[in-house]
Formats: sequence, C-alpha cells, structure tokens
Amino acid sequence: MMERSYQIESVAEMTVPGNKARDLVELYRVSLEHRIEQGDWNLVCRDEELFKEVEGLLRGGCAQDTHSLGLDPLSVMEDSLQTAQGVRLKGLARAFEVLELAALNLYLCPWRKEYRVVKMFSGMFTHYIKPALSMQQVADLFGLLGYQASEARLCEELRLRSPGLPVDTLLRLSCAFFAARCECRLLLSAIGPQARGVEWELNLVQERQKGHSLQIALDNSKIRLETLPQEEDFLKLSTIEADLDLYTADEFNGHKEVGTNKHRNPQAKGKSK
Repeated sequence: MMERSYQIESVAEMTVPGNKARDLVELYRVSLEHRIEQGDWNLVCRDEELFKEVEGLLRGGCAQDTHSLGLDPLSVMEDSLQTAQGVRLKGLARAFEVLELAALNLYLCPWRKEYRVVKMFSGMFTHYIKPALSMQQVADLFGLLGYQASEARLCEELRLRSPGLPVDTLLRLSCAFFAARCECRLLLSAIGPQARGVEWELNLVQERQKGHSLQIALDNSKIRLETLPQEEDFLKLSTIEADLDLYTADEFNGHKEVGTNKHRNPQAKGKSK
C-alpha cells in the first residue's frame, strides 16, 4: 500500500514561492495516492477540496507564485485566446486536463508502450488539443513531457524520447497542468454567468500576468471593457435579416445582387417567370 503523508494540512501554510510550489505538489501527490487507494483510477484530479485550496491561493495573490512549477499557463492562455479561432477558457481547461492525464500516465506507468506515442489524429487530441493550441504550443507543451514530433510522421505522431523524465518531474508537471485548470476555472467563475465575449477572458488573463490579485484584475477589466456589449446583446445587434442568404439572386430576395452562382441551371431563368 502506498505511504500517505498529511504533514501539509492546508495551502494556507505555504510561505515563499519555492515552498508554495513544493507544498502544492505534495498536496497533489497525497490526493492522487488517496484516490488510487480508494480504487479510483480516474487519474485526472477532481478533488473538490484541493480545487478550492488552490483557487484560494490563486485568488488572493500573484498567480505566478503558484504557477512556478515549470509551466507558464497564463502565457499559454494569452497566446491561444489571441490566435486560436473560437477558443475560450473552457476549451483551454480541457486541453490542460488532457496534458495532466498524459503526464500522470507517464508518472504512474512509464513502462507501458502505448504511452510512448501520442496519435495526433486520435479522438482526444482532435477534440480537445487541436481546437485550443497551436502546433507550436503542442510541440512546446508535450515537449515538457519528453515528446517530440516523429520524423517519419511529422504531423501525425509525437514520440517519447529516451530516457524518460524523472518521476518527480512528471509529478510536478501533472500538478502544473492541474493548477492551470484551476486558473481557468477561477477566471470563468469571476466573469460569471453573463455571456461575455473572448475580450473579457483575454483582458482578465493579461491583468493576471501583471501580478494582480483576482479582484484587482477583475476591477481593471471592468473599467476597460464594461462598455462592450455582452455576447447575447452582440448577437442581437449583429443578426442578419432572416430572408437573406449568400446564394440567392436579388430577383428572389429584393436586394441588390452581390454575386452570381456560376453553377446555376441556365434553364432556370425561363422557368421562374
């Protein structure tokens, strides 16, 4: 049976950033081993108490103090929100969850051959990684775990380099991806149930990068962006007329024709009289 340690009772006991990082990893390890002992092999952390502990730590201070685990998730979020079409914090949280699972698989079962190759056309990769991360981000983030693009199948596979990473490094990175998920969840809860646009998420991330607490970051974002319409209002303002489309000539919809359909049946004109 795995040895359990409860010497660290709360994240509140953490002091300087280096100790915070080590103590957070220890809390994460204890939670993981406790779940495995209970027969729960759903490895990705869903420990609600640990979520609340980490979110409490992130809420009140500089996020970078907590994210000092070998990953800069706020930079990843900023790049994705700026460049990936349609990506939001919820999608990024799912991508971080997949990365956490990949790290835990290597941490717990480094000998398993199936974990040595990540298929970039697999369902999980296609649905959760590709929509949220650029190919450069994929290379960088999976590279942290020891993967690199296969020379033979450059855009299809990521292969694990040999030798593998030390287990303590893999555990630390698993925890780093978990903390990134906590950050996403915290920012989403701060934005609230209002259907705000991606500008809110991006600005909040950028304010957090400046070292602001969650409340200050939110206040600054409100000052800058509260005049923007909420997403529901924006959809109402930008809704096009229902009887228009891109493919019908003006003789049918009463508006000036902006293009012609070169595949239109030449006999249709006579039949439409």
